[in-house]
Amino acid sequence: MTPRIIFLLLMVFAWTTPAVAQQLDMSEAEQKLLGIEVEAVASAASGSMGELTLRVGFSPDGEWAIKTPFPGILHRAWVRVGDRVKTGDALMTVRSAEVVSLQRDYLKARAELSLREAAWSRDKKLNDAGSVSDRRWQETRFAHDMAKAEYAGLRAQLLLAGFSDQDLELLSQNMDISPDITMRAPADAIVLERPAMLGDHLDGSELLASLGETDKLILEGMLSSSAAAHLGEGMSIVMQGSDHRAVLVLVSKVIDPDTQTVRVRAEPIGFAGLVPGQLTRWSVQSSSDLLTVPSSAVVKLDGHDVAYVQIADGFEPRIIDVRSTGSGNWIVLDGLNPGDRVATSGTAVLKGMSVGMGGGDQ
Repeated sequence: MTPRIIFLLLMVFAWTTPAVAQQLDMSEAEQKLLGIEVEAVASAASGSMGELTLRVGFSPDGEWAIKTPFPGILHRAWVRVGDRVKTGDALMTVRSAEVVSLQRDYLKARAELSLREAAWSRDKKLNDAGSVSDRRWQETRFAHDMAKAEYAGLRAQLLLAGFSDQDLELLSQNMDISPDITMRAPADAIVLERPAMLGDHLDGSELLASLGETDKLILEGMLSSSAAAHLGEGMSIVMQGSDHRAVLVLVSKVIDPDTQTVRVRAEPIGFAGLVPGQLTRWSVQSSSDLLTVPSSAVVKLDGHDVAYVQIADGFEPRIIDVRSTGSGNWIVLDGLNPGDRVATSGTAVLKGMSVGMGGGDQ
């Protein structure tokens, strides 16, 4: 009997039955003639639920923008793009007249505070002994507090400008005012960008260098909303070809209207072997047993995802809930059981037989 004759006979005898619910009677010989092959539903413990392509980048707290705090001229550049720096390493030196003025004012405020502290100490003793008027004691206290505030403010400005406590101590001891201020690395990092050139005139807001901490990395990518539907925060992923692991920390609920994609972010566990800017492939790991079928086993029928399950006398179309993994297999969320055998080739013939029995695509 030819495949065409079998196909027509089956259409004639059962054409009034709904497509998805209709059993397709078929002998083993007829299956062979129609080229229908079957495979068992695969089950794997903690298997892959899909694949992701993610780019290695810096976490939000791992990027630094180093800017000049004062107008001036870029006098020295100590690093180049790609250099690795340690905390406190010199990056850039800016020569500025404002730095001179600020240091001078700081030294004057420090000297003034020293005088006011001596006056405060003297008048406090007199006040305790009742030998000074209340008005004088109040004026002494006020002058002391104002001098202290002025000193603290100027000290804070110098610290914000990049001076260290040690720098300020040396300045106070030596009174050696310099027009130069050196910007230093705030952390162990790599130099990502250095746009300013020697001799550039700076107005106080230019970017001198950008840094990235190589021990603060994240993984980011964009996925189609359908591919991201089976992902959840807290899931484990494994880098293909290695034992590097990461954890999904963000599966955005906002779909980009232009690309219809969602943002996915993961935090790596350990950073060895990861390079900023690198594109990496990851497998999403399930925390429980997974059922999977080849993509060729899934057909669309009457608006449903359907697999043809082999039974004693043929095949049973069964509605299933599946998700694509992007690797040629589909994860089965519902509709199939371990041990079920499904058609993986010849499904177009089976679908045609179902349609001829009264069903159809929607």
